[in-house]
Amino acid sequence: MKMKYLVEITEPKSHIVNITIDAQREGEDQMTFFLPSWSPGSYLMREYARNIRSIKFLSGNGEHLLFRQETKNTWIIDIAGSSLKQTCKTVQAVYEVYCHELTVRTSHVDESHAFLHGPSYLMGLLGCNQPTEIEFRFPGLWSKLHTSMKDISTQREKFLYHAPSYDDLLDCPVEIGCHESDGFMVGGKEHHLIWYGQTYPHELDLKQDIKKIVETVSSHFSELPYDNYLFITHFKKNLYGGLEHKSSTALHFDGRKIGRRGDYLNWLALVAHEYFHTWNVKRIRPIELGPFDYLTENYTRQHWLTEGLTSFMDELFVYRADLCTLEEYLEMQAKNLQRYFEIVGKKFHSLEDSSFNAWIKLYRPDENSRNSSISYYLKGGLVFSTLHFDLVAIGKSIDDLLQSLWRRYKDQPEKGMTADEIFQLIDSVGGSAIRERFELRVSTTEDIDFESYYLDIGAEFDWEDVPDAWLGIQFKFEGDRVIAASIDLDSPAFQAGINAQDEIIAINGIRVLKNDVADLPKMLQAGKRYSFAVSRLGQMIQGFFIAGKQPRRLRKILIKDRKKLETALQSK
Repeated sequence: MKMKYLVEITEPKSHIVNITIDAQREGEDQMTFFLPSWSPGSYLMREYARNIRSIKFLSGNGEHLLFRQETKNTWIIDIAGSSLKQTCKTVQAVYEVYCHELTVRTSHVDESHAFLHGPSYLMGLLGCNQPTEIEFRFPGLWSKLHTSMKDISTQREKFLYHAPSYDDLLDCPVEIGCHESDGFMVGGKEHHLIWYGQTYPHELDLKQDIKKIVETVSSHFSELPYDNYLFITHFKKNLYGGLEHKSSTALHFDGRKIGRRGDYLNWLALVAHEYFHTWNVKRIRPIELGPFDYLTENYTRQHWLTEGLTSFMDELFVYRADLCTLEEYLEMQAKNLQRYFEIVGKKFHSLEDSSFNAWIKLYRPDENSRNSSISYYLKGGLVFSTLHFDLVAIGKSIDDLLQSLWRRYKDQPEKGMTADEIFQLIDSVGGSAIRERFELRVSTTEDIDFESYYLDIGAEFDWEDVPDAWLGIQFKFEGDRVIAASIDLDSPAFQAGINAQDEIIAINGIRVLKNDVADLPKMLQAGKRYSFAVSRLGQMIQGFFIAGKQPRRLRKILIKDRKKLETALQSK
């Protein structure tokens, strides 16, 4: 069945996108149109249909067709019972979508630009995944449209593109407006850079640094598996994140922070993370992640592969591209490890559990998340670091596994991988003992001796005994008011019965306000007993707690044998 899309933006200030789909009927008695509920790479039911304002279905002659909304995001046209059964050769879906949410997984239209994310506005037809054409029309004041889809227009003023399938159509975000654009060549292929938003003044060469990342990441594989690649970046206040696509990525970053060294390294790691997904996830993938069912959750226990491996490689790529020093790389790893040590939830969820429950845990965090689960990004990356160090000890590295994964993909490009296949590849690269250790760390909550691994490669943990008192409360603020955002399991606050969402009124009868919180650990003394008063659901609650001692912290990772450490981290 042939599908053609027309996307029109006539009044950007209304945030409305008008879509017309022409579907050529091939004798079907019933046709079901749907709008996805989620986006591949972002595992939460986002219910995009909530943004549809109006919808109707017409025959090719412009006559209205009867339809019914079957579920929250499916619409059925029953042509068998229609008087137009014999004459209806084309069904046209006409609908409006409200687009005013600026994230990498939603669409945003205002007078400054349009960012269009496929799953949030493009309906599909159940049972149809055929080649597709899509045309965009927008105000003449906007001068540019960028997407990784193939331009098939024969007229300069017409924006017409081809997608090999509905899946590919959804996988190509679009940026329209008067944005800055640039680019470079790597491997004979074009790489386009799109900049929307603002940054504070800086002396950084983003183009050259991104090119280094592309060169470094792609050097780990035998080819660039795309015709061209598009980096869409939105520099807006308080934004951070990215979403991978087959031949592009959408990136969000707070442009005010780009000139600060630590923040810039985080930005480069984000670029490397999403670009590496070109291979890992968009091609090498768990068997459950494709073909996609866009209507319901697509469960997998293998996000330790999709995001764990990627989270280990992203900062390593920044180091291997000579974009950070060895000391800066170790500083990033120390922060990752300290975050991991602080999360109590690692005792309750394995990587497999965390992966499977992404739909209700990682992408829907709450006040108890730290106590009940662990991020497969964070722990997955750390577990892959131990795999790399295990391989280094026998003269191999993670590079050997990457090449094995890529060869497996090339052999069966349409078929995802089972966990056992991945474990077998690890076995073939590193042997059964290394495979068994890795498999255990994926499937259990056993403690991992990261310190010994770093000692083996020429580094040493520098622990800090903090004399400050510890309560085990993460705070948030409402004006000057102090609220307990979450309570660490078995912490002094937990033992004292302080709840998340309690407003902390006073300690030992002295009012606690926002400006007091930073100094509170230094003003209290470990082992001492204090009274407290909190407001809970409008009721005053009083009690006592005994301040604890801050758990020791990993201050930094020290270099003991630079040459050995550099050898362990560089590509082979």
